[in-house]
Amino acid sequence: MEIFNSQGKNITKSGVLLQTKSFGSLIVSSSLDLEALTTEQIKIEVERKTGNLEITKGFMSLFDFIALTTFNDDAVTADAAYKITAVCEVAEDGAVYLDEKDVIKIELQGLKTAETYVLNTVEEPQVSEKVLSFENKSMSSDDKDKNFEIEHCDLCLLDNSSSITEVAYTFLNENVVKYTLHELRCLSRQVDPVAYVRQDGSVKSAFASKIQLPLFGVKSINIRKEQGSIVNLLCRIEA
Repeated sequence: MEIFNSQGKNITKSGVLLQTKSFGSLIVSSSLDLEALTTEQIKIEVERKTGNLEITKGFMSLFDFIALTTFNDDAVTADAAYKITAVCEVAEDGAVYLDEKDVIKIELQGLKTAETYVLNTVEEPQVSEKVLSFENKSMSSDDKDKNFEIEHCDLCLLDNSSSITEVAYTFLNENVVKYTLHELRCLSRQVDPVAYVRQDGSVKSAFASKIQLPLFGVKSINIRKEQGSIVNLLCRIEA
């Protein structure tokens, strides 16, 4: 069901979109190429009488949201009408469970007035308690070495920064494996060789600014980098 369409409206924000009908995925479509999503942000939360569930923990980059919800089995695609169409999963094995009077709130900001953005919700034949959520971790410009506990995460999005010199995974069996960025890029493409099928039919196997990293069996990540740059690690929390 289409819940938002900015075409011809000359707006930079969607306002709060209230959804009382449950869904499992959100389709994001736009007149922009994926790499052109630079200012756009999305916020999704489930408002419940027992306490709110923040899926995106406030606003997060729309590009990052798409990259973290289309890895592995899915890919960002395009059609004649839109340069991107991304089916973004927000719950596993069904639609987000909603109790009586619960509501899902969705909001976009940072939209470019001359472009078109469309949101559709995808209903499912069953409901699920397995709702995905996201959290941002970062290294400051002064940091040279930092450890991140990510045992509860199944996927992360790492800045593809030349300042990173080494990434070490500590697995659940306590074994430590060290990687270069080149090795991580290759391993990411091995798991998901198709990231984006563009409107002209060309295929991209990865994104220039980010690396999608599966975290199966990983307990923590240690990142070493040169001082002077900020590095972000955005994680998807396993449902």
